[in-house]
Amino acid sequence: MSETIVSMKALAKAFGDTEVLAPLTKEISAGEVIGIVGPNGGGKSTLLGLMAGLQRPSSGSIEICGKPAHLIALQSAGLVGLVLARPGLYPLLNGRENLEYFGGLFGLSKSEVKSKAAELVDLFGLKPHMEKRLHTWSTGMQQKLSLVRALLLSPKLLLVDEPAANLDPVAAKAFYDELRRRADSKESPLACVCVTHDLNAAEAISDRVWVVNGGLKEEIKLKRKTHNQEGPIFEAWKRAIS
Repeated sequence: MSETIVSMKALAKAFGDTEVLAPLTKEISAGEVIGIVGPNGGGKSTLLGLMAGLQRPSSGSIEICGKPAHLIALQSAGLVGLVLARPGLYPLLNGRENLEYFGGLFGLSKSEVKSKAAELVDLFGLKPHMEKRLHTWSTGMQQKLSLVRALLLSPKLLLVDEPAANLDPVAAKAFYDELRRRADSKESPLACVCVTHDLNAAEAISDRVWVVNGGLKEEIKLKRKTHNQEGPIFEAWKRAIS
C-alpha cells in the first residue's frame, strides 16, 4: 500500500465570517498527482496554502507525512517543494547563486546543489544562462528555475500553483513529463498537487482532479488518456460554477 503523504480531516478555512473552504476529508498517497481546478476565488490557492503550512485551518486538521502541516517549515522543510505563480528568487544573484543559496538553507553544499540541479537545468534549457543575474531573465525562465529549486531536495510532496502560466509549450511539456516521471518512480514516488486553470493539462497528468469552489464540489478519477477540452473535468468545472 502506498504511503499516505497528505491527510486532511474535516479541514476548513474561513476569513472572518466568510467560509472559503468547506470541511474536507481526503488523503493523498505517494505517486499520486492531484489536479485542482475551479473558478477564481474558489479556494484553490487557499487549499494549497494550507497544505504548505502557510495558513492555519479554522477547524479540522491537515498532516504531511504524519506531521501538522504548519510545523513542516520549521521541522522538516525538505518534505515539501513549493512553486508559486511568482518565483520568489533574488534578482541580483545569478541562477547558480540562487540555487546555491536556497540549497544551502537546507544544508546542501555547492557541489551537491550542482549535481542535483544539473539534469533539471539541462531539461529546461537554462545552462547557458546560469551565470547571468536574474533581473536579466524573462519571467518564464525564472519560473523554470523556481521549479528546479523546488525539486532540489527530492521532496515527498510538490505543491505547484499555475506552474505553466509563464512557460512556453515545450518547457511546459518538459515540466509535466518530469512531474509524471517522478510520480511514477518505483523507488521514491512523488506526490504532487497542481493548481491550474489549464483543464487539458489537469486531465493529461492527474490521477484525480478536484473541482473546488468554496469546497470540494467533485472528484474525478482519471486513467491519464489523451485530453479533451470537452472532457469530464471541463463539464465538472461548468457544473461547479453554475
